[in-house]
Amino acid sequence: MASTSHQFGDDEKYLFDLNGYIIVRGVLTPEEVGAANSAIDNHESEFVQRDAKELRNAKAGSPLYGTGPGRKDMGRVLEWGEESKVFKSILAHPKLVPHFHGLLGKGYRMDHLPFIIAQDEGGEGFQLHGGTVDCTSGEYNSYLAYTCHQGTLRNALLGVNVMLTDHNAGDGGFCVVNGSHKSNFAMPGGMVDGEKYQEFITQP
Repeated sequence: MASTSHQFGDDEKYLFDLNGYIIVRGVLTPEEVGAANSAIDNHESEFVQRDAKELRNAKAGSPLYGTGPGRKDMGRVLEWGEESKVFKSILAHPKLVPHFHGLLGKGYRMDHLPFIIAQDEGGEGFQLHGGTVDCTSGEYNSYLAYTCHQGTLRNALLGVNVMLTDHNAGDGGFCVVNGSHKSNFAMPGGMVDGEKYQEFITQP
């Protein structure tokens, strides 16, 4: 699924329309990845540990709940002065802008503030969410809508995940239900919590 160029062409259109995501490799240099991780290390004390039940996103006892601590997240990454440079670059990175334009159109804007997610072994995952049709209610969600009209792809909202550590098969991390961006029905009961149809929940 990897994009080997930095253009948004026919291959990328096909793969995104098919799966709901594409992988763009080599956006950041090894030095930039190191700088990002160093900045995170310098602000490690700012992580919020989501251990309290009301702060967890997954259903207790479900496969996505995990066997260890809650996830850790940290905001304000755009407020770290010089350390923010690598994070800010993602917003208009020359290797990503063609993809942003191809999926959002020109003139896109940042809708959510970026943040860092870190998970220890056994850490909590997330209940599945998102898509043109709400996972549980089946209601149409215009704020997350995906359309393809006469060869033009448009997303009302696009998530960009930047991996700063290696993610091998089975390690966890970002997961997706392929094709769910254009689903017309709510998920089967239990699937949002990983209790059913786990074989359709994939880690790209």
